[in-house]
Amino acid sequence: MFPSWLVLLPPLLILIATVITKRLNISLILGLVAAAAIAGNFSFIKSGELLLQRLFAQATDPENLYLYAFLIILGIIISLFEYTGAAMAFAYRLTKKLTTAKNTQTSALLLSTSLCIDDYLSCLTTGYVMRPLTDKFQIPRAKLAYLIHSLSGPLVILAPISSWIALITSQLENAGISPLVNSKTRIIADPFFIYLKSIPFIFYSIILIASVWLIVRRSISFGPMHKQEVIAQKTGNLFGGKKPIHAESFELQSSSSSMWDLIIPLVVLISCFIIGIEWVGGYSLLGGNYSFLEALQKNNRTGFVLFIASIITLGISLCMSFMRKTFSFSALKLITYNGFSMMRSSIVMVFLASTLGIMLREDLQTGAYLAQALYGTISIALLPLLFYIISIITALITGSAWGTIALMVPIAVQMITSLLAIPLPANPMDVTILFPVLGAIFSGAACGNHVSPIAETTIMSSNSAGCYILDHANTQFWYTLPVIISAAVSFLCCGLLMHYPLLVNATISLTIGAALCICGLFAADRWFK
Repeated sequence: MFPSWLVLLPPLLILIATVITKRLNISLILGLVAAAAIAGNFSFIKSGELLLQRLFAQATDPENLYLYAFLIILGIIISLFEYTGAAMAFAYRLTKKLTTAKNTQTSALLLSTSLCIDDYLSCLTTGYVMRPLTDKFQIPRAKLAYLIHSLSGPLVILAPISSWIALITSQLENAGISPLVNSKTRIIADPFFIYLKSIPFIFYSIILIASVWLIVRRSISFGPMHKQEVIAQKTGNLFGGKKPIHAESFELQSSSSSMWDLIIPLVVLISCFIIGIEWVGGYSLLGGNYSFLEALQKNNRTGFVLFIASIITLGISLCMSFMRKTFSFSALKLITYNGFSMMRSSIVMVFLASTLGIMLREDLQTGAYLAQALYGTISIALLPLLFYIISIITALITGSAWGTIALMVPIAVQMITSLLAIPLPANPMDVTILFPVLGAIFSGAACGNHVSPIAETTIMSSNSAGCYILDHANTQFWYTLPVIISAAVSFLCCGLLMHYPLLVNATISLTIGAALCICGLFAADRWFK
């Protein structure tokens, strides 16, 4: 690790360059060059070799290739929906029941919730499906991006059945939490059990989800988002007065397609994803040896599963469209090109951001530097708040929730068991502060990833909603700020209440934080227009 503030330079350079140039890809390239220069001790040859090595590894990693292929195929599926009129038919049917902007936004939240098995799937699907509806009711694209982004990662981390579970349980096991006793075991427990016990302490996600629903149902509007909404209502411009990203308009009208041409492929996609996750994990009913939850924990090929699920979905969509005579194979070239063009920018951004995240974690170890810089003699009661803040900072500047979890969980488990000075391996009920601390790490990782302008989900949400990335990051931040502060208060409270029973501790701390957030949102709605 580089014991120098220089490891903070690449992410800071990206943030500054993005603000100045308004072009994220160029800023990411600058950050990559800076990271390589620092890691290579400013040697031109070493830095160049390292940069090429990381880019090549990222470009040839099988799971990454599966993810990129999934993005392309999903783009083709969306393009097919638009070409055949399936998306139009779906929107047309829904608008018969959705007569207000409030109900339309509520539908976006419900759709995001139904896709909570994976944050990428939620981000990429909800925006493309809901965009015609939100456009009709003059809801700014930035507002749509906020709705789908807030119910992606922050919701997925709360779902015991999601693509995040394999990462979380594996990191808990790597940190020394295991039902098997050996020289590396610090806490005797099943990692999945520890994760379940920590869910009530993931305060950021719980408060955020509640705040999004409150904002929609009570029509709360303030800050930069309020300005965007005023412009949209007065002028019809859904981009805050800027030039529209997509010149075409979605006129909702009946077509020869049916809404089932869209619903059935989405159901197939979700079903294939769930079945694929269980099959890869070795579910007993699919030829393996594990229970449903055990198979979910053992899955480590999410990208591959998404790819296969998308291939099956595309095949079924093409067959349905051909049988209904809404598609001819002569149009496949055009549909494929439009689908690739739709996802090209996202793929490039994800590729660059992912490569940078790896360099920050493995070559510069920026997160480790931050953690050690803030490490010192502290009260155990302050550990949840401390890890919440550190995790936010780490995820914010790296843009990676998974990387933050992988970094912070081993540090937290080792720190807690050392500070308590208890015999190892320990019973988890003797280390009750562990659950609030893990909840704080998961919350901070989800929060930092949520508000980071270089996070993959931020990029995907913006592209899915069809809005400017910086507009999304700016408008979303002010809606998220009350949640960040309220969750911090909750973690301070749960540390002070660490000797209370876990459920009592979580209930009291969450209630205080949620009440503070609600008051903050209503105050902002009244005074911060």
